[in-house]
Order: sequence, then C-alpha cells, then structure tokens
Amino acid sequence: MKTKLKQFALSAFALCVLAIGLTSANLKPADGDYDYLKQRLEITKVFTIEVFNAMPEADYSFKPNDEQRTFGAQAYHIAYSIDYYRRAFQNRGQAEWSPGDENIKSKAELIKWAGEQFDAMHKLILASEQNDAVTALVISYLDHNAHHRGQMVSYLRMKGIKPPSYR
Repeated sequence: MKTKLKQFALSAFALCVLAIGLTSANLKPADGDYDYLKQRLEITKVFTIEVFNAMPEADYSFKPNDEQRTFGAQAYHIAYSIDYYRRAFQNRGQAEWSPGDENIKSKAELIKWAGEQFDAMHKLILASEQNDAVTALVISYLDHNAHHRGQMVSYLRMKGIKPPSYR
C-alpha cells in the first residue's frame, strides 16, 4: 500500500514539475518578438477606453483641484503620450513633446484618438525585435498609461461613479 502511495505521489510530483516547466516555457518570449504581450497590450487598450467611457461627457471638465488636469485632459495626455512614445521609438528616442491644449477634444474624439494610438503603438511593439531598449520602452509605456489611468479611476470615484473592474 505504501509503495503504491509513494509511486502515486512521485508520479503526481513529476506531472506537476512537467506542467510547471511547460507553462513556464510558454510564458517565455520567443526570440526576436513580443507576441507574448498581445493579450496584455489589448487588455491595456480595452481597460483604458472603458475608463474613458465611464465618465459622462458633461463631467470631462472635472478636476479634483486647480493643480490637476481635468478628466478630459488626463485622457488627452494618455493618447498624446502614446503617440509621443511611438514617435520617439521610431526616431531612436527623438521626438518633440508639444501636446497643445489638453482640453480641446470631446469624449468621442478622445476615445477614437486613443484607440488609434493604442493600435499604432501595439503594432509597432509587436513588429519589434526583442532587446533591452525596446523592453524598457514597453515597460515605461505601460507604466505611464497605468499611472494616468489610475488617476482617472480616482476621479470617477470622486464623482460617485463605479470604475470598470481592473484586469
């Protein structure tokens, strides 16, 4: 009985080790591309646009205090910064930062523009060969987006609006 139990435990352990190894192998990026990021990039886009959608257009001018951006300006900043990251990436780190009036676009215009910027940036990332410089850019891009999206979630809560669930 003990031998069968020991044999079963050893087999179960071996299967777990094999499963972990196979799972880990699938999580590693393929050499030369960022295809493993497709899902994370799409989730970032969808979640950010859901946050944009959650605030009624009449409240896009809301800001917690005089020192902070309006909700609409936060949305503009996210979309513009994606464009900036893309331009900088394409020009070896060189891009002009000139956002202009961050309160100029309507909710619909911001959502459309952000979607276009996400798509262009994600296409560029997914077509890139993997290296440390590109990986650093991707991390910075995702981190910057999350930072400003998090501020927007706080604005929604201040207005009594339940933000979309994080994913």
